[in-house]
Amino acid sequence: MKKVLVINGSARKGRTFELLKNIAEKLPYDVEYIHLKEYDIKDCLGCEVCKKKDFCVIKDQAEELMEKLKSADGIVLGTPVYIENVSGVLKKFLDRTCRWYHRPPLLGKPALLVATTAGSSLKKVLQYLEDVVTTWGMIPTGKIGKRVSEKRVVSKKQIKKFINAMEKPPKRYIRLTKLIRFQVQKAMATNLLDIDKNYWIEKGLNKKKLPLQILYRSFLILIFNFIWKIHFK
Repeated sequence: MKKVLVINGSARKGRTFELLKNIAEKLPYDVEYIHLKEYDIKDCLGCEVCKKKDFCVIKDQAEELMEKLKSADGIVLGTPVYIENVSGVLKKFLDRTCRWYHRPPLLGKPALLVATTAGSSLKKVLQYLEDVVTTWGMIPTGKIGKRVSEKRVVSKKQIKKFINAMEKPPKRYIRLTKLIRFQVQKAMATNLLDIDKNYWIEKGLNKKKLPLQILYRSFLILIFNFIWKIHFK
C-alpha cells in the first residue's frame, strides 16, 4: 500500500492536527503522523556543508526525518499561522532542507498543503508552503485553510486532486511563476557546483521538458540565457 506522511507543524496537537487527522482519515493509504515538536531538530548553522558536500554536520533527527519524506509516496504538510508565517518548529525544519533547493529529491510526488489561523494570512502562508514543496520537486495538489471559527472538517472533493495524483501524476501546464522558479534552479545547479550539476544530469532534470504552452517555451529559453549571461558567463 502507498504511504502518506502527514506532518504536523504545530507545537501542539490542537486545531492544526485536528484538521490533518480529518484529512488523513479520508485517505485510502497507509498514513504516518509526524509531530515535528517531538523531533530533535536544531537550527541551521548556515555553513553550506550540506549544499557543497551533501551531508549535514549537525547531529540530530533532521536527516532521519528527511529520509522519511523521501520514502513516502505523498505528503500532507500542515502548520498554524504564526505572525503571518509558518510555525517556528516547521520553519526550522524547512531551513534544514537547504540542499533540496539545489538537488530536489521529491520529484513528482504529490503534496497537500494545510494551514489554520485565529486571524489572517492563510493565503500567504499556504502560498509559501506551495513555493517550498515546488522547489523540492513536488506537485502541489491543493491548499486547505481553516479559521478557528470553522469546523476542522474537509470534504472528499477537497482532497480528490491529491488522491488522483497519488494514483497517477497529472499532466498539466505549469504556471509562469513555477516556470521561472525551475529555470532559476536549473541555471544555478548547472553552473555553480559540480555536485548540483551531476545530480541534475543523473536525474535528467537538465533536459527535462516541462508541459508548457508554446508562448512559455520561448520565454523559458530567454530566461535561461539571460541568467547564464549575467551570472555565469
